[in-house]
Amino acid sequence: MKKTAAIFILLIISQVAISQNTILWKVTDTINNKTSHIVGTFHQFGSSFVDSFPEIKSSLLNSDIAVFESTDKAEDNRKIIAQRPLSNEIEKHIKRKSLKQLKEITKDWKVDLYKLKPIEISWKLRQDYQRTVCKTSIPTDTFNSFDVYIAHLAEKNNIPIKGLETNQLNVIKKGSGNPNWKKERKLIKTWVQKIRTDKYDNQDCDFATRYRNMNLNYEFEKECEKNYFIFERNNLWMEAIPELLRNNNAFITVGYSHLKWNCGLLQQLKRKGFKIEPVEIKSISNSINRKP
Repeated sequence: MKKTAAIFILLIISQVAISQNTILWKVTDTINNKTSHIVGTFHQFGSSFVDSFPEIKSSLLNSDIAVFESTDKAEDNRKIIAQRPLSNEIEKHIKRKSLKQLKEITKDWKVDLYKLKPIEISWKLRQDYQRTVCKTSIPTDTFNSFDVYIAHLAEKNNIPIKGLETNQLNVIKKGSGNPNWKKERKLIKTWVQKIRTDKYDNQDCDFATRYRNMNLNYEFEKECEKNYFIFERNNLWMEAIPELLRNNNAFITVGYSHLKWNCGLLQQLKRKGFKIEPVEIKSISNSINRKP
């Protein structure tokens, strides 16, 4: 009896350990006999990172449908931005020296700097920092976005695609409150300096490092802050996700933070009767998963 109890406890501990060291989860609807998977992404990790975990691709290829936060194409968002009128507000709020540095950093961006909103600039600078300094993608990556690469694989393999929301530009605006130049200019200047110095910062790259090494903590017992980006969007998505999982063997790709905490998609699905299990994944490339 004691031996059986010890084995049971060991299995529970092992399951908890896996759950903190994976980004891939199996979701089973035992009533309708459907098996789906959810992967929690760090958006700026590139295709080589995804390819280093074969379980991710194999789970996708065994699915009937691929579901994403959004099916927006980058070129569609660029067209929306291109239709905006030019604005010289940036020259009023960013000092000449910093503006010159910003222009140098953004010279290869496919959007006009003078048509971007301040929050869009700071977000994109932060993404560039993650990719170039925290090394979330490497020069040989064919795709420098986790989500975009998964969508490419789905399309390549004729797997239907569905988005949970539309227009990511509006998501940024609604979630951030569309802050003005006065609020964002200091942050923009900070990211410009960080990118220019190309210096690895433990604090700025902390999550990228933990994600790369699968050193994660889902904190399922913790309550969420009631914000738009995570709490409200999770609740909106949950209006559609359960039905998708009951009717399909689905593969869902969302940001890792949407899986965390008590309001996360995993816990909400568990409360609706779905069986949630962590999938143990192992990298086939040690070089991709080490600290840069």
